[in-house]
Amino acid sequence: MSRPASDPSGLPLGLRLAFPLALVAITLAVFWPCVGYPFVALDDDANFELNFLYRGLGDEQLRWMWGWKSYHYGHWHPLTWTTFGWDYARAGLDAPSYHRTSLAIHALSVLTFWWMALELLRWCTGRVREQGERSGDLALHACAALATLAWAIHPLRVENVVWLTERRDLLSALFLFASVAAYLRMCRCGAARRAWLALALATYALSLLSKAWGMTLPVVLLALDVFPLRRWPSTSWRALLVEKLWFLPLAALTAYQAAAAQGEIAATVTLDEHGVLHRLAQASYGLCFYVLKTLWPTNLGCHYLLELDFDPRSALHLAAMASVVAITVLTFLLRRRAPALFATWFLYVVLVSPVLGLLQSGAQKVADRYAQLGAIPLVFLAAGALLAWLDRRPASAARALLASLAPFALVLGFFTRAQVRVWSSSETLFQRAVAADPDNYFVLHNLAVMLYRRTAWAEAIEIEQRSVDAHPGRGNELARHTLGLLYQMQGRMDEAERVWRSAVEWQPEPDDARWRGRLEFWMPDPSLCLTALRGPLGSRGAWAELAELHERGIARRPDVLQLYTDLDALYAQLARAQERVALWERAEQVAVLARGRVAAGLGRALIAAGRAREAESQVFRAVALERTLAQDALDGLSAATQRSGLPATLELFERARRAAVPGAMVENGIGKAYLAANRLAEAEPYLLRAQALDSQSRGYVVDVCELFLKQGRRDDALRNLRALLDVDPQNARAKALLAQAAGGGR
Repeated sequence: MSRPASDPSGLPLGLRLAFPLALVAITLAVFWPCVGYPFVALDDDANFELNFLYRGLGDEQLRWMWGWKSYHYGHWHPLTWTTFGWDYARAGLDAPSYHRTSLAIHALSVLTFWWMALELLRWCTGRVREQGERSGDLALHACAALATLAWAIHPLRVENVVWLTERRDLLSALFLFASVAAYLRMCRCGAARRAWLALALATYALSLLSKAWGMTLPVVLLALDVFPLRRWPSTSWRALLVEKLWFLPLAALTAYQAAAAQGEIAATVTLDEHGVLHRLAQASYGLCFYVLKTLWPTNLGCHYLLELDFDPRSALHLAAMASVVAITVLTFLLRRRAPALFATWFLYVVLVSPVLGLLQSGAQKVADRYAQLGAIPLVFLAAGALLAWLDRRPASAARALLASLAPFALVLGFFTRAQVRVWSSSETLFQRAVAADPDNYFVLHNLAVMLYRRTAWAEAIEIEQRSVDAHPGRGNELARHTLGLLYQMQGRMDEAERVWRSAVEWQPEPDDARWRGRLEFWMPDPSLCLTALRGPLGSRGAWAELAELHERGIARRPDVLQLYTDLDALYAQLARAQERVALWERAEQVAVLARGRVAAGLGRALIAAGRAREAESQVFRAVALERTLAQDALDGLSAATQRSGLPATLELFERARRAAVPGAMVENGIGKAYLAANRLAEAEPYLLRAQALDSQSRGYVVDVCELFLKQGRRDDALRNLRALLDVDPQNARAKALLAQAAGGGR
């Protein structure tokens, strides 16, 4: 269906341009302090300071960014990574440069929001069907400006804009607004309908490549068809649905990627951990939270925890569920008399549905940044109602509204500027979050780490102890580990040992309701603290005691693979080969442990016990299940076989070939066997073939460089090692071989 286009505005061109330019200027002024801020220790460190994969726009970086399975920290957003790669290419790790890019993206989002606001408010008030008077056009622009300001400089936008990790929110919103605006223009411009639809699809694809949360857009567009576009019932449901089919494949692919990325970091919470009623209560709480925080944005924090003793039957959650049901029923009953109310509520629920916890991941209950899209229907309801009221008033009312925009922006900007300052440093950020929620163990631990970094030991110990007290079980093991380190820094080793031992020895208070009926689930993972105990216990030679603590840890948490790996290393140190084998045979009985890693561990243990032939099946199985991590087991098997001579090693790899071990591993193994025997001419073709078959294996590159060095091709070895260290500067084998090559060694 097409409608005749109306005159976009009776206002002078200069005044029409002044509105968006003023909105951008106000937005930049409010958020400008952030351009001098550093990275914060809330994922920024892991995403940028410790991440070498995104640095630049070279072939390797772009392959990682745009790889179908290139998940990082539970997300897949290649376009966002591309902008970070551009930042690094021009500014390295200069955080202010990254902030300037994010602020520029937000400024562009203001422009696309303004465009969307004009389009949507025209439809809301019938301006696409009849020419507006000059005063009406002023009212339209004033209300669109009000909606844009209420969205762009609201305190809830601070997390989206100032937290660099969340640039994906900004970039996704920028293109999502453009997609909706193009769709709205398509619906009233019959002549260029296909061009506008193509633009809507293209910008939607860019939005999803920036972040997945716009996946609900097909449903949003269908709802807009009903109100305010009123394309139904004059256009059939079938025609409207067919039109949305263009958007569905993009949404479906992105939803798949989002789920896979969360699964990659095991962030998804099962129904056993968080039941259906719990999810409904959490979703209802979230729906109320974002409305109330939009209306009254106080006591904001960077992290809102899902309570350990979350009770869906508590008064708070029952009230939230009752409120959601009441609003839904009321707006539905009033849908004919007040369609804007029902449309607003429906769109609000759809837009925030991906982050309501219905498919819970992680330990976060709600987040300020999740209100970015949810606030849109709310601000348009207010702007549309005001515009409808102004249409019944004289022109002076529109001018009065225009005059009121300045004090409105001043007040809103003042509170938002104060929230921007909260993000000026990691310590300030976490102090504010602790003030908002004094029992939040996550931010307490992060604050303690900041105090630890500036050697404020006593204060850090107090804060970290509060974190451990708030949550001594699973999910807060880092706090217990750091508390021990703090005691160690002060020379209080007895207290450090006590804290680390408590990871194995902790038992809940009998009257603590948080663990009732779920104690097994909440037992802490003691592996990190047991690793810390290696120092003090090892200095006393108490290796047997440390091994016994690991056994107790496994008894409490048999699902933690690291405990088996660490105990295996202890048994190796104590020359208890048969106990190593028994350990991994026990691990085979634990269904949740990674099969490939268990098989690799058992294979290594059998090799150490002198049972190399028995180890073969386990090592070959490990290679089939988890190729990269099993490479060292295969190398160990090869080394054990080499004691019987080169022919035995060659026979081993022939058996590996028949067992479907990947060809690159077989070729590399044969090549290394010849290399160890100093038969360089025979080693070369195998090592080069292995590298050609698996060009991503950095270990194979080092093997070839070792060959070059033995052949006297020092320049070739140096060139390849330096190229490898450019992309993997922590590669220990490459660094050692480079030192040898640079020194002229062979």
